[in-house]
Amino acid sequence: VSGRQRGAVVELWGVLLPLRRAVAGSEEETEEEAEEEPHLAEAALLEASGPELAAALPPRRAVVIQEDSSKKEYEVVGRFPLVDPWWRVNVKVKKMGSKYFVQGYPSYFLRTDIEENNRQVFSLFLKECAVPEDFKEKFFAWLPMESMLSFRNLEEKLKQFQVSHLQTGKKQRDTKDYDIFCYVLKSFAGKAVLVALTFPMILEFLPTLLPRHFCCLLNMACWQRKTEENNGTDGEEVHFQDKMLTKLDEILKNEPWKLGFSRITYRELNISYCEATWAAFCQREHLLWKIPDLQKNALILYDQLKKQCREMGHTYEDQDELARFVSKDMSIEHVWQSLEFLKDQNIVIREKKLVFLPHLYKSEKDIAMYVSDLLSNRSWQLDVDVRKILNASETSREMVDNKMNVTQAHEMEHSPDNHKCENHFPEKEVGSTSGTQSKAEVDLDQVTAVQKICSNPVTIISGKGGCGKSTIVSCLFRHLKQMEKEVEAASKDFEDDLDASEEWNTFDHHWESENMYTKKCLNVLFTAPTGRAASLLSEKTKLPAYTLHQVIYSFKSWRQSEHVQPWKFSTVTILIVDEGSLVSVHVLSLVLKLLREHAQLAKLIILGDTRQLPSIDPGNMLADIFEGLKSRGFSVELRTNHRAESQLIVDNASRISQRKLPEFDEVLRVSGWDEEMTMPSPEKKFILVALPAGGGCDS
Repeated sequence: VSGRQRGAVVELWGVLLPLRRAVAGSEEETEEEAEEEPHLAEAALLEASGPELAAALPPRRAVVIQEDSSKKEYEVVGRFPLVDPWWRVNVKVKKMGSKYFVQGYPSYFLRTDIEENNRQVFSLFLKECAVPEDFKEKFFAWLPMESMLSFRNLEEKLKQFQVSHLQTGKKQRDTKDYDIFCYVLKSFAGKAVLVALTFPMILEFLPTLLPRHFCCLLNMACWQRKTEENNGTDGEEVHFQDKMLTKLDEILKNEPWKLGFSRITYRELNISYCEATWAAFCQREHLLWKIPDLQKNALILYDQLKKQCREMGHTYEDQDELARFVSKDMSIEHVWQSLEFLKDQNIVIREKKLVFLPHLYKSEKDIAMYVSDLLSNRSWQLDVDVRKILNASETSREMVDNKMNVTQAHEMEHSPDNHKCENHFPEKEVGSTSGTQSKAEVDLDQVTAVQKICSNPVTIISGKGGCGKSTIVSCLFRHLKQMEKEVEAASKDFEDDLDASEEWNTFDHHWESENMYTKKCLNVLFTAPTGRAASLLSEKTKLPAYTLHQVIYSFKSWRQSEHVQPWKFSTVTILIVDEGSLVSVHVLSLVLKLLREHAQLAKLIILGDTRQLPSIDPGNMLADIFEGLKSRGFSVELRTNHRAESQLIVDNASRISQRKLPEFDEVLRVSGWDEEMTMPSPEKKFILVALPAGGGCDS
């Protein structure tokens, strides 16, 4: 190793040594680590049909590896799930400065012949297994000094220790006294050692193939004890090996390619969304030799499809394009064979010449199905005066703006620097203090949008920032909430009126029964894709708003609880999704599934801007659904900007997206570096600072 060039990738075989000092690891991520976290399968999120693994990369930390042949010690930084001195590791590293950095992930081999510091190593192991200190001290006091421990004879020694300390007449299986091995069976450190003794290939290959799931898989291991009676004797304890790990070991030995496809790992191991990447297989040459060409080509093709969906945002890829991407790795004949194999294994879905990833295909199909269900139901009309609501909203907004202007003008008037800014506010802006208010003009696009919301089960509203998408929705539902409160208050007054006639009470109950559907349906859920967007939506509407993920995980938590109370969102009838361009098809499909199957969803309203870049996840949900429903009259475009100060920002955003230079509302010319500059007034948003010719600065 020491003879290799600096910066070259070298291979290390050696034992882990305890760190003598803490070493800070690098926070840089490799390309593979930076890959997008795979989507959790719907089964894992909602149905819990298989064990759910908390997928997370091991922490990045520094270890000391003593190389086998030279006994030289190397300080290595990488993602090590296990760092204890009873492990031998194999890693590929690259030298940077005084340290070596792991390329990929380590392989582990259990040290079964620990001679140096034997008792110290096993004392540390028992400590990691949470064995009580007094048990540990008594065990090593009982163990003969000449006795050498190994992981192969440890269980036997611990049983002998337990038997020697049992009271006369007691049998080993009848008591837990001095049962140190019980702690080993339950601890993560103990499980890792038992797996390494029984299934060494799992410790060798799984940290590389499934780095996010390796620790969870080990922790899931269940080693059961059972005593078998033999001809009337005391019996012998036998350990039942974990079935999932047994099957996993068989796959590694015979068909390792199966671990590259989550659909197969789910079928074979009942583990939701857990698969190895093609890059991980390439790090384990011994496994590649065991993979037939057909499955190897299928892994390459599948990897390329995932890459295109992740990087380009597609939910599918054209099969001819896919064949072109992998043309360096296989012939066109092998491409078609691999595609057929992937289709037969239900790993991809082919429709005509398009190849889909199943979870994305299902997400888009589910969205279409739930939207179609909503559209096929009886239309629910919200009876409101649309123009009156919008007029009241516009009038209220102008009054607030004028009040703010008056307040600011009053502050400026009494400011000590008033003489510098005496013309800061135009006279017409502060002149509204007289109380005269011009009648606000109603935006016809907004009228159309609110009318569609009131009459249609699905409404998609698109518009640039400042067009009033969230404003009109918040005004409408604040108005409906206020009406609901007034009706409830009036009903309570009627009930409290002891002098009310029987005829009046009959009318009251008749009115209440007719409006029960309306009252029930006014349960609005405001959502957004991010916490920040949800917070802004809540500020604007003065009503609670949630992220879409909060809705999903609230159901998951409720599903895992005892169901004492109904699900938090079980009465929701109207779903509003803001910033729709940022919503992935996968997340929207899950939320629609929950609210259609476990709530009472009757109206769907999606707000956003189809011109914005789509979600970073695959799919272009907002633009697709907007265009798909446009011809049926369920989509509406807001074209007028009502945020005066933002018009230039909106226009310039369009110019920049079209690769044009923005327009400026102020030019600040600097003739010399030492010249004092007067800053433009605050309402100026785009300012061009023209620096002196030459660009140099002598001082």
